[in-house]
Amino acid sequence: MSNAVTYSGKWRIKPSARLPIFFRFMNNACFVSKYMKTAGIENSLPDRVYVNHMIYFPAIAYNRFEKEIINHLEKNDGWFEKYYNIEMRACRKIYNKGSQFKKIDWAKKTNQKIARIISDFLEEERKVGGPWYAQYPLDEYFEKTIEQKLCQYIKESDDNFRKLVLIFSDSEKMTEVAEERWKLMNIAKKFFSSKENLEKLSPSAKKIIEKHLDKFAYINRGLATSKPYSFVDMIERIREIKKQVAEGKSIDSMIYESSEGKIKKDFRWALGKIKPRQDFLRIIKQCRRHSYFRNVRVESFFNADYGISFAYAEVARRAKFNPDWIMEISIQEMMDWLLKNKSLPGRLEMERRVKDYAMIVKNGQTTLITNRAEIKKVAKKYLVDVKKTEEIQGVVACIGGIIRGKAKICLDKNEIGKVKRGDILVAQFTTPDFVPAMEKAVAIVADQGGLSSHAAIVSRELGVPCIMATKNGTRIIHDNDLIEVNAKTGTVKVLKRAK
Repeated sequence: MSNAVTYSGKWRIKPSARLPIFFRFMNNACFVSKYMKTAGIENSLPDRVYVNHMIYFPAIAYNRFEKEIINHLEKNDGWFEKYYNIEMRACRKIYNKGSQFKKIDWAKKTNQKIARIISDFLEEERKVGGPWYAQYPLDEYFEKTIEQKLCQYIKESDDNFRKLVLIFSDSEKMTEVAEERWKLMNIAKKFFSSKENLEKLSPSAKKIIEKHLDKFAYINRGLATSKPYSFVDMIERIREIKKQVAEGKSIDSMIYESSEGKIKKDFRWALGKIKPRQDFLRIIKQCRRHSYFRNVRVESFFNADYGISFAYAEVARRAKFNPDWIMEISIQEMMDWLLKNKSLPGRLEMERRVKDYAMIVKNGQTTLITNRAEIKKVAKKYLVDVKKTEEIQGVVACIGGIIRGKAKICLDKNEIGKVKRGDILVAQFTTPDFVPAMEKAVAIVADQGGLSSHAAIVSRELGVPCIMATKNGTRIIHDNDLIEVNAKTGTVKVLKRAK
């Protein structure tokens, strides 16, 4: 069973990619009682430390929080259903706001009006972000319970056991990330049939791509960690599909594997295989709903953040500030410039921030550390030794055979460009903006994530073998190491270290 938030002495720790400082300030303020209670959660997580791609929670506080969530599930007291409904409404709200923000002419808004819109929007984001960490105990509970319950129907040694666990952990329906890939596959099929020249598309073909981008470009931007999908990106992904077809893959088969029809067919097959009783069926449906929701929530944040990014860009323009740095200032710094005309940080400070930072959070209030010597002190205090080993054990999230390839360590979205066809993507976790690399990889290895996480769901849609919950994979495996992934046993071996 996976455990995304592991133990280290008096801390509970989890891998965490580098996010823009502005978003971290919003995020750090989410986990106080005010926002947790909106989803019916009594125990909050107001204190944490972020350094060297890791988050450290006081174990006492995290354990209380985790126990509360699992108690609700074990009692079946209706909390999960309320939590789901509340959070889905909040997600839809910020998603729709993101779509509305793209249509605003921000140049016509006063500084005061921009400040008010941003402040109100961040408050809505915090309501969605507050219960974020509930997904990890939910993952733990559902994965453990489904495996235990399934043992009452078939033996764990049965060839179908793991397949059933994965199907029962799948999203109940298609997310937008899945929809985007499915529609792109259909576009590719249409282009191949009409013999479109990808170097010089016809006007009608260009319109098809532009319509696709209008809805889905936000997915690649992440949380200000990259640029939205571009026309060039779409053509490059269609070229990759064309290469796979040339190697013998059926485009119709690829479309089907990405479709909602496959999700439904697999689920019907799984139910028919064991005919679960009502108590087990309820847990399965809760798990699939949780799986759908946790991925929808990420998409909602991505679309919302993409929409409001046009406001941030307008702030950068007015302040004559590097637009690539505008998300590396704090919320207070932005508000102070908008409302009080205070100067934004200078070039040397911004260069330090972009290179590295640490954060100490107390009661939801963030202290930002950008001085390299101070970051080292924090890192030393919270250092977790990683045992040297050539073999790692994880959890199979997408079944496959034994795959060998070069490892590509991607701690951030901006590193996925190094993943080429035939490589093995090794990440702390994946988000929708990792999809272009996941489409090229022959296997995926992730430090954290349950069977309903993004990497697990997308790997199954792509048919790419995936090992989750290796905990320290990104710190044990190095770039260009030759590794072997056993997508039946969950074992990852380092065969040859890169020079």
